[in-house]
Amino acid sequence: MNDRPMSPASDGVVELRPHTPASLEPLLRWKNDPEIQRMSDDEIHTYSREQVAATLERWMRPSEDIVHLAIGLTGRAEPIGFLHLALIERAHQRCRLGIVVGEKELWGRGYGHQAVVQAVGHAFDVLGLERITAEVFGDNPRSARLLEGAGFVQEGVMRASMLRDGRRVDELVYGLLRHEWSKGRK
Repeated sequence: MNDRPMSPASDGVVELRPHTPASLEPLLRWKNDPEIQRMSDDEIHTYSREQVAATLERWMRPSEDIVHLAIGLTGRAEPIGFLHLALIERAHQRCRLGIVVGEKELWGRGYGHQAVVQAVGHAFDVLGLERITAEVFGDNPRSARLLEGAGFVQEGVMRASMLRDGRRVDELVYGLLRHEWSKGRK
């Protein structure tokens, strides 16, 4: 199994690349955007510059069990979002995927799909994993469509899993297996 950190990947438009200090300002903006938080965070609250800087510093450090990446566009220095392959378990050959396209004016253009496809390819082809899992809040159909469009299959529902705005929200559980991915690429 290859333990190298992910080197920059690109399809000519979307690039997955390591975070740099240039990620700080966009991350600060996205982490404090209520609409983005509502779709991606467990809690909605305000993050200080120091908190986001500490998060970014942690994301820039190599780790055995997580790969944090900035989502960029070719020719654009500032990232448009971020992605991670987290909870990498080598013994079970699995991980969990998370993605945020933070630049809302770029939503719906396929950049998230392209980033997920690149990350899935890295997880299966480079890291040698066999399974990727992702969770989506039940009231976030855009993220569900993103995963389904990349080949993920809804495997279950964690009913009333989250308390948000005084109401319980389901979480949808998605999975993708290496053989499904390989079959879909032929």
